[in-house]
Amino acid sequence: MHNYVFPAMFALFVWWFSTGAIIFLDNLPRKTFKWSMLGATIVSLSCLYGLKVTASQTSLVSAYEAFFFGLFAWGWQEISFYMGYVTGTRNEPCPEGCSGWKHFGHAIETSLYHEVAIIISACTIFVLTRHQPNQIGMWTFMVLWWMHQSAKLNVFFGVRNLNEEFLPEHLNFLKSFLKSKPMNLFFPISITVSMVIATMLFEHAASAPTAFERSGDTFLGTMMALAILEHWFLVIPLPAGKLWQWGLASRKPTKAFDVEIVAGFLGAGKTTFMRRRLDELASLDQSVSGKTVVLVNDFSSVGIDGSLLNNQGADVVELPNGCICCSLRDDLSRQLEDTVARWAPDRVLIEPSGVADIASLIGVMQRPALRPFLRNLTVTTIIDAGAFLGDYAKLPAHFAAQAKLASTLVINKADVVSPAERAAVAETLRRINPAVSIVTARYGVIDATINTAIDAVPMRHTQIQAADACDAHECNEHCDHTDHTHHDHARHDHAHDDHHDHHEHHHNHAEAELGFTSWNTDLHGHCDAAALQSVLDGIVEGKFGTIARVKGLTKSGKGWLHFDVAGGRASMTAFAAGSDEQPRVVAIGQHIHEAALADAFRACDIKLAA
Repeated sequence: MHNYVFPAMFALFVWWFSTGAIIFLDNLPRKTFKWSMLGATIVSLSCLYGLKVTASQTSLVSAYEAFFFGLFAWGWQEISFYMGYVTGTRNEPCPEGCSGWKHFGHAIETSLYHEVAIIISACTIFVLTRHQPNQIGMWTFMVLWWMHQSAKLNVFFGVRNLNEEFLPEHLNFLKSFLKSKPMNLFFPISITVSMVIATMLFEHAASAPTAFERSGDTFLGTMMALAILEHWFLVIPLPAGKLWQWGLASRKPTKAFDVEIVAGFLGAGKTTFMRRRLDELASLDQSVSGKTVVLVNDFSSVGIDGSLLNNQGADVVELPNGCICCSLRDDLSRQLEDTVARWAPDRVLIEPSGVADIASLIGVMQRPALRPFLRNLTVTTIIDAGAFLGDYAKLPAHFAAQAKLASTLVINKADVVSPAERAAVAETLRRINPAVSIVTARYGVIDATINTAIDAVPMRHTQIQAADACDAHECNEHCDHTDHTHHDHARHDHAHDDHHDHHEHHHNHAEAELGFTSWNTDLHGHCDAAALQSVLDGIVEGKFGTIARVKGLTKSGKGWLHFDVAGGRASMTAFAAGSDEQPRVVAIGQHIHEAALADAFRACDIKLAA
């Protein structure tokens, strides 16, 4: 039995540890790369020599040695690529709108030299071990090559979990060649091939006459089984990346950065305000504005806002799966640490969901790993002027908490209400937070021309300490630490059935405090604009339940539409979609008639609408 169990455990451990070690080395400061590369080259040459020596030996020890040498010879290929020494002729993202064979050609260019190096290494190992009885090292190298090529093609064609967090900053351009989708047609082929080979290897191991052969086949069968597992990690919603989270410990913030939080209730105009802010930063010289990274958090498991903020001159990191609340503090802290370590930004803009716990978010910024690097923290809270009176009547504690934590309050959509109503909104906010700056805006743009009674003062940038966020009673009232649970679903596209596609995302925190749930579905075909407008009008009129917010993207005519329901108003605008954009819609409310809403959106298809 030890000829099977021990080799399998040995292969599993060495594979796991060596992968994590490479991730650790790849995320150290770049000044260390030359030493890591030198060490990896010495190890690789030693392994090639070891493969030559063990090729003629058939003892149990030589089986272990050959497997080890083959695996570590492969390690040089990984280190040389991820450190940027042996990559390809292309080191920039694929152009916007590029697709098809041209896109595939650009992808090949990014790793051309890397693939040539693998072929040369494989040929070298073949020559060193040919006609010899111990071929375990050579076949270990070949199995790893198969794992590499198959996984690479799958992330190119599209999988659910891209594990982009493991890409070093200098290889961020590769993200333009990764596609997020539930599955691709190549995936079942790669899984089937791996399963057939693994089965054959294990069967051969079971009938092998010697310990050398049994161990060797078990090594190779285990690696093929790991290939299968690695592939399933790409498509099932499991946090597989945590297996090597320790490898990212080498990522540390390298410089101080500012944090700007843009908060606000559902539909207040946070994303529009963020786009204006990004436009403002893009208009400045980069030596003045610095590098900006955006973190977006959607209430629903399917995000829309991240797509709206793409191509705005900043890297966008999406944090879907609901409100940033107490139970997500650790996840958010790790994500923020990884973000600032990878991109070394001068500024991080954060757009939390409309029902987020801002106090907890501010608390994350004060954690020991981040606090020494945090220069300034500002909170800009966006208020929907037209919806405020009704929303405040229902949720006074929520609005009071957001107003108290704000550095600046922006009364957005100020043009849709009378001067008297604007003054009432401003006075309410002023009583909650007498020291806050209050300004008015239209479409997210600060507008000094609106005639208001507000004594507007310049937007201020104030360092907010964790102790200032809220007192113990307020925090406990806003977010119950003892009874709170949070259902966290990974972002995913949804399977389609004959009736309708939907995904309901419940938040116990939101239901206990605010009573909201979310629903989403994929949209198929091309939407008829008139039919879509009719559905949006029906949502505003309450035909589909009590819905506070709807946002979505859809194909229409020769282009795309971004549609929206916020503050009791519906709108549609043109949208420039990327090549991998997926048509989808998200609704957030307290009582959503899901089946009727799904049928209504499906009926917007041009063929059905006709």
